[in-house]
Amino acid sequence: MRSFRTVWQVALREMTERGRSAAYLVTSAAVLLGVVGLAVVPSLVFGGDETTVYTIGSLGQSNDEIIETSEAVANGADDADAPPSVRIETIDFDSRGEAEAAIVSGEVDALLVNGTEIVQERAGGFFGESADGLTSVLQRGASTLLIEQLVEADPDTSTAVIEALSTEALDTTYLTGNDETDEFDGLVAYVGLVLLMMAILLYGTWVLTGITEEKSNRVVEVMLSAVRPWQLLAGKVVGIGILGLGQFGLTVAAGWTALAVIGSVDIPTFDLSTGVTFVVWFLLGFVLYAIMFAAAGALAGRPEDAQNLSAPMSLLAVAGFMASIFALDDPESTLAVLGSLVPFTAPFMVPVRASLGAIPVWEYALSIVITLGSIAALTMIGGRIYAGGLLRFGSRTKISDAWSSGRD
Repeated sequence: MRSFRTVWQVALREMTERGRSAAYLVTSAAVLLGVVGLAVVPSLVFGGDETTVYTIGSLGQSNDEIIETSEAVANGADDADAPPSVRIETIDFDSRGEAEAAIVSGEVDALLVNGTEIVQERAGGFFGESADGLTSVLQRGASTLLIEQLVEADPDTSTAVIEALSTEALDTTYLTGNDETDEFDGLVAYVGLVLLMMAILLYGTWVLTGITEEKSNRVVEVMLSAVRPWQLLAGKVVGIGILGLGQFGLTVAAGWTALAVIGSVDIPTFDLSTGVTFVVWFLLGFVLYAIMFAAAGALAGRPEDAQNLSAPMSLLAVAGFMASIFALDDPESTLAVLGSLVPFTAPFMVPVRASLGAIPVWEYALSIVITLGSIAALTMIGGRIYAGGLLRFGSRTKISDAWSSGRD
């Protein structure tokens, strides 16, 4: 118990010094501003005036009129000389099984059944808007058609017209997942993914530079007279990790509050499991990378070495981030599955796939086991390198020398 109290004392020291530093306060403000920018970037980058082409399957009767009306409504605001905003192509099917197979294979974006139901594979990734966009187009077209029919039957049916305008005329069925918050969870995944990468790079670098600075001014000699090397390593990881998680939570809470106060966006029901998943993987990812950053810091002979020593960890984090961007669009791809089982990319990949409902429970559990095992292994390896490199001053320490000294 005394050892853990010592670790906590080191962690408190880190939180006190880092938490009140100008660097921490400035980066907190910068991250808050960054979240606002990231929320609007997708609409700016992926917007455009080109024609969006949807391919839908048609099964049964009463579909053609809905499709024609939907296309007309979607293009109703287009300029006369401009290309249409939307074009819908249709493929007829004789059986539901055949049509659903076409959805899964990507041959069609969705299926319209007897003019009463839309079938699609899932709500889609954050960047995969085709299926959800088509659903909106068909719902507007079906509602418009229903209103026309009501008015023709009885011009005085104003109540029925209002109800038709305020409800969705078609039932929507998802072959995998049936969560109406999937689209919002995709946004949470995107923002959380960026915050996670920033946190790993920023706070991991803090661990590295903090150790390097303490080595250069010989503070570490004083500290090691009172604590063991592994306690110092664990305390730094815990202290800076708590600061990072606090900044992470503050950023999410501030962004959520701003949206609620301004009221410019209708915030759907939030899936608590998505938030829990990001917190869990934030902790796992930070600890995994922080151990490597700490070991690298022990190898530095002077602060100028820190940038070069941080390069391998930074490249791994960036690679995980880039791979996860592709998972946002296709969370069941081979890249996404493999990335979920590699410990250095799993902290980025698993939360994205989990928020989109695209990772099986067994695969999620296996990812946690692999990551925890990797943290345990890195703790042993990194702790030995850390212990062997802390008291080597003046020049950069080789890993082999630190490893050998760590046995002493």
